[in-house]
Order: sequence, then structure tokens, then C-alpha cells
Amino acid sequence: MIDDSTDVGRLLLAMHQALGSAAVALPPDVQMFLNAIMGSRPDFLLLTDARGHVEFMSAACQRHLGLFEDELQGLSFESLIAPKDRASLSQFMGQLVESRLGQSFAKLGPLDLRVLCKNPDTGAVIQRWMTLRVSAPDVLPRDGAENTLLFLSLMDITHHEAEEKRILQQLNFDALTGLPSRYNLLSQIEQHIALNQTAGVDTPFNLAFFDLDRFKNVNDALGHRLGDRFLSALCHRLQSALDEGQIFGRFGGDEFLLFFPGVADLGEASKICMGALDTLLEPLQVDGYTLSCGASFGIARYPDHGSTVDELIQAADTAMYHIKSQGIGGCAVFDSSMNAERFSQLELEQELRAALVQGDFVAFYQPLVCLRSGQIKGVEALARWNHKRLGLLEPKDFLSLALQAGLMQEIDLLVQRQALRDASHWLEQGFDVHLSINCSAVQVELPDFVTQIENLCAEMQFPANRLYIELTEQTLVRQIEHAVNNIQAVRDRGMKIAIDDFGMGYSSLKYLREFPIDILKIDRSFIQDLHTDQDVEAGVSLVDAIIAMAKGLGLTLIAEGVERPAQLAYLQSKSCDQAQGYLFTQACSSEQMLEVLSGSGFAAVVGAEDSAG
Repeated sequence: MIDDSTDVGRLLLAMHQALGSAAVALPPDVQMFLNAIMGSRPDFLLLTDARGHVEFMSAACQRHLGLFEDELQGLSFESLIAPKDRASLSQFMGQLVESRLGQSFAKLGPLDLRVLCKNPDTGAVIQRWMTLRVSAPDVLPRDGAENTLLFLSLMDITHHEAEEKRILQQLNFDALTGLPSRYNLLSQIEQHIALNQTAGVDTPFNLAFFDLDRFKNVNDALGHRLGDRFLSALCHRLQSALDEGQIFGRFGGDEFLLFFPGVADLGEASKICMGALDTLLEPLQVDGYTLSCGASFGIARYPDHGSTVDELIQAADTAMYHIKSQGIGGCAVFDSSMNAERFSQLELEQELRAALVQGDFVAFYQPLVCLRSGQIKGVEALARWNHKRLGLLEPKDFLSLALQAGLMQEIDLLVQRQALRDASHWLEQGFDVHLSINCSAVQVELPDFVTQIENLCAEMQFPANRLYIELTEQTLVRQIEHAVNNIQAVRDRGMKIAIDDFGMGYSSLKYLREFPIDILKIDRSFIQDLHTDQDVEAGVSLVDAIIAMAKGLGLTLIAEGVERPAQLAYLQSKSCDQAQGYLFTQACSSEQMLEVLSGSGFAAVVGAEDSAG
């Protein structure tokens, strides 16, 4: 006996009626087993005749499509398909299915369709993407092909379509800014080049590669979350300022592309880039901060500077690097001579790595002189690169490169180890001086920074209470909480903290109050502007303010870059504690520094009557 309340029972009855054959009797336990199999299938089963009339539909399929039993009588499968996809269904059935009647369907691929699904309560109809397959391994022939029964299955892939759209969105558009992604940009440029080549023409077009100047400072000072909001707002404003047809996308990080498919003239492309720069420079309000950011643009033109997207981007990047190396922002058009400049920088990076292995970084020294007595109170260690090809290089020649290459920490340790060894030797010979070493932000942020410094002092047998740690203001604003903990920890071990290059763009009384600081060093740029007595009279207001602030906070004050008597006289009149610079001595090797320490000091230079101080 067949249970016509189940899928298997209804299917057997439908086949019996359609084929006109004797009813197939299955034992109840077999029917139960087959129903369990049908119920576990993720797809929905239908049985149609060759004309597409539905002769059976599983209960799960009925529920999914929102159909009642009485709606199945005479139902056409085509009526279940969205009107836009019925032509595809007709072609699929006519050209692929009907041609295989009487044969195997095993190699027949699926067809994706939008199927009409009805809410049985409200009657509202929605379209859902489903995959149609002819699921029977072979057709079931009756009297002829026109009477064939077809087994069909429908698999709902709506969530797959949504996921595919999400993946395509992620692939083609940047999540933070909403701009076209790197993949999207490269695809558009490649397609444009392909159209050119297919048409047999080389119609020129331009693209610009640019990155933001000083954007990293925003992330370092205010955090990446605020930096992200600033970047997003900046991109939205620039996107709004560009004309239709000027394609703006994010290449990665703070690097971007401007693609001008309809702009052949380099002058016009440069004008657009300079307009974009003006837009970027306009201040933005973000979370209570007024922020702005410049940019450096490099332009390349097809086909003059490259016939592939990779060649064009490389050329534009090289031009951008050229203008960026000048430190002024702006725009440059690619020129082949820039390749040599870029190669030179890459070559220098390789030489820098080799220099670390070979120990070519050395410590040079400059004395810190008391402005009352002329005595040498301390010695600052300065990094120098003894370059085999270019001679002795100062930090300004290689530090930015070392930071970009991720080698700053290695240079720090190499120079610090040598300086501590030399200073320990000076102490053994009876010279009562402290040692100042420079620590980069990269080093200070290390979790083991304190242990690292302690180990160096122990290794070189240098007393920690004679060590001064010099930090730049930028170090303080990168990761305040982490830096404060490390700085406080080294102070707890008897070391002193000096802020180097004070006044160079990050000055804040807030940082001086939050950090455990002992010494403030006025940046040389403020001192070097004072060439004569008249300069001193006219241009000291900012230095006066720094000195007053340091004195108010009880900090020791050291002036850097003192080269002229007028500068010295001014600093003495303001009761500045110490100074360093060429007026006393140039930076010198450890052997030369030993000679300086062995001398009589600088009482005559500072005008002291005796050496007490």
C-alpha cells in the first residue's frame, strides 16, 4: 500500500498515473527509508512532462515556493520562473534537454534562474536565485519523446549570490574609503589599453600615482582610528572635487591612483593634480582636531612612459618618489633620468644592510658644555655611517632610509653598544661625565626596551645612573601610554630622560607634563637663525618661550647647534644650563673625544673666570 501523504508516495502515484503502468507497491519500512532520504536533500525535487507541466513537487519545494496543493494542478514550470529568465529556460530546455531525450543527462550543466516565490500569508512575491538541474541520470521514456518525464531539482543559491556580490564589492572597492580598489583600477586601465591595441591605435592618456605627505604623523600622534576617519573624509572630499571621467582609487595604505582615460595632454594632467593637491591641503575638522595633509604626485603618460599598466605605474611611482625626495610636495612628470635617482636610493639601501653586517656604523661624540664654567658635563653619542663610497655620512643622510627599510633598531643598538664601551673607558680614566644616547621611537616602543638598555649597560660595565636617554618629540606622541611606561621604567633605574630637537612641530606642554622628563634640548634650527647681535634682538621670542617653559617645569636646558659668540651670549643671558655645537668642537671620533676630555675644558670660550661650576 502506498502512503500518498508522503513525498515518496505522491511521487510513485504521479509516475503510475503519468506512465499508465501498474502501481509500484513498496513495503512501509522502504517508503519510510526513501522519505528520510528525500527529506535530507538540500535541493527541491519536481517531476514534469516534456511540455513542462508539473506532475509532482516535493512538499519542501511547495513550502519554499509558497504554493498550496490545489495550485499544482496544470501548473507550468515556466510560470514559476521570473519573466526575465524564461527565454534562458526555453533555450536550455529546447537546445540542451530536448536534444538529449532518450540519452544520459550526466554531462548536462546547471542553469541559474530567478524563481518566483510567494508568501502564502500575504501573497507577496519575491525572486530568489536558484540552480536548475535535470537530476535524473536518464530520461524515462513512455510512448515517445513527447511523453517523456523529466526529473528536475532546484537549489536555492540566493545566499551564494549575496556572498558573491559581497566578495565582488570587497574585491572592487576599498572598505575604508569606498573608492575603487587596486584590483578595480588595474582592471580598468588594462581594459583601456586593450581597447587601444584592439583598435590599432595608441591614443595617449595619463595616470598619476600619489601618496599623502605627513599622513603617518597623524596616525603616530593621534592613533589609527582617527587617522582612518581623516583618510576617509579626505578621500570623500577629493572624490567630490574631481570631474566625471577622472577615476580616483586607493592603491593601498596612503597611496592612490588618478586615472585620466580622456586626458592626453601632460599639462592638463598636471593641472588636475595641482588642483587635487589644493583640495587635500584644505583643513578638515576630525573629532575636534584641525588636520590637513599634502601630497606628492607623479604622472606617467601612455604610451610614452609605458605600454602596460605595470610600466605606467612604475614610471608614475618613480616620478612621485622624485618629487617626494625634495620634501616640498607637488607634482612631477616622469623622466627617464629619474630611474637612475631611484636606483641610487635602492643601491644605498642595499649598502646600508651590508654596512650593518660589516660594522660600518660608528659612534661620534660632541661634548655638552656648562655655560657658566665651561666644564664638560656630558658627551652625546651621534651615529655616523663610514660609507666606503661616499665617505662619512650624518644621520640626515640615512635615517629616513633606515626607517623605511626597518633597520633603525639595529643601527641604534650598534651605535649604543660602542658608545657605552667608550664611555666606560673614559670613566675608568677618571673623567666625570655622563653619556647621552639617542633612542628611536621604534626602539622605545619595544616591549623589552628597558631590559635591552639594562643589558647593554651591564655588558659594557657602564653605570646606569650616568646614562641619559635622548628622545625626539615624535617618539612621545606615537604611542603615549606605552612610551610613558618604558620611560618611567628607565628613570626608576636611575637614568635621565632628555627631549631632543624640541620645537620641531610636535611641541606640547601637555606631553612635557605627562612624561617623566629631566632635560630639554632646544633644536639647532632656532639657535642657528641667530647669526648676529641684531638677529638675537629681533628673533628670540620663541626661544625665550621655550626657555621660560623649561625653567618653569624645573628642567635642565641644553641648546644645540651653538656656533657663534652672539648665540652663546644670548643663551648665557637667559641662564641656559648647557650647550653643544661647533663653537666648542665638531663631532669627533672616540680617540678625538678622549683628547678633548683630557684638555682644560672651555672656560675661555664661555668667559668663565675659573673652572668651578
